[in-house]
Amino acid sequence: MIKGLFDSHVHTNVSPSCNIIAEEACKKAIDIGLAGIAFCDHFDLDYPEHKWAHFFDSKIRYEYLKNLKQKFKNKIKILDGVEVGIQQHVVEASSKFVRDGNFDFVICSTHVVDNVDPCEGLYFQGKTQKQAYQKYLESVYASICNFKDYDVVGHIGYVRKYGNFTHSEMKLDEYGEIIDAILKKVIADGKGIEINTSGYRTNLGSPVPCFDIIKRYCELGGEILTIGSDAHCLEYIGDKFDFVREKLLDMGIKNVAYFESRKPVFIEI
Repeated sequence: MIKGLFDSHVHTNVSPSCNIIAEEACKKAIDIGLAGIAFCDHFDLDYPEHKWAHFFDSKIRYEYLKNLKQKFKNKIKILDGVEVGIQQHVVEASSKFVRDGNFDFVICSTHVVDNVDPCEGLYFQGKTQKQAYQKYLESVYASICNFKDYDVVGHIGYVRKYGNFTHSEMKLDEYGEIIDAILKKVIADGKGIEINTSGYRTNLGSPVPCFDIIKRYCELGGEILTIGSDAHCLEYIGDKFDFVREKLLDMGIKNVAYFESRKPVFIEI
């Protein structure tokens, strides 16, 4: 069932905490039947934990991927992407990095809220679950209002992965106003959202965002959906894509997209 899909969010050893060699990722993607793979390494300026510096030389990686494209020609499509972590004070510099690069695909992600990554337990201290989720969603909204050089919003609901709450859902009846504001802004700007399957690896039981938010995006008129594993190790490339495809078909969604030269290409699932 994975055949013909694109994994539009794979990291390499250019990204912190990732040990994937891009060439090995291509081989794995071919083995499992993927039609394409987008390498989207982290670019997070002024990330608070400096030991995990999140930036790379786009020109060097472009040349490396150019050679891989030739090596795997006619076997798999290889795309040059980036996952940009946005904080308000790095918008201008992040936009310059994107404009100066030669990317096929740009993900806009929110990894840091109030100078702390939710993956650090400190973020949740002194906050109720509602406050933690609301503040994160407000930061996502601010990011897409100010940063325009992106194609899809990454893993809406990232905060859910780290709160250790008994019930981690981000329900529309609780957060619908801010979620609708995000989705309407994304649609108005002609952008898309990512279906990130990493939620299944962190015991959420759903992708990030959850299917209710994906459905709401489509109800509001959104059409651009990419699927990404957010893999930081080889075993997770294409993870749960077969399950996600079946769920999307059950929801009446018949197409997803990948990006090439910053333009969406739609594929029937």
